[in-house]
Amino acid sequence: AVETVAAAKGAGEECEAPLKKKRPSGGRHRTATDLVIGNTVAVRRSGEHYGQVGPVIASRNGYLLVQLGSRPTYFRARDLQRVEPGTTEVVGLTPAPHRPLARPQHAPQ
Repeated sequence: AVETVAAAKGAGEECEAPLKKKRPSGGRHRTATDLVIGNTVAVRRSGEHYGQVGPVIASRNGYLLVQLGSRPTYFRARDLQRVEPGTTEVVGLTPAPHRPLARPQHAPQ
């Protein structure tokens, strides 16, 4: 149910537009990625998959599913770099910047 400002003030006052609820963005600016299903990508994230190359086979909930060998693996777009199809080895791959997970801040007691 959408509550109007007029209903909140009383029936005798002038009617105004319904109140709209805004979702908080957390101060982030969202942008679309240029990686799409079918692109060949290299993994920039440090770890066991760093430097591996494979095709993007799906996209779900902000993650891209990349076929690495016989096993599909999920990555964020920021952890991938687009490469030419047929590429098996990437020279000069730029590592992704390390982004620590956000941890909740506890107030001192």
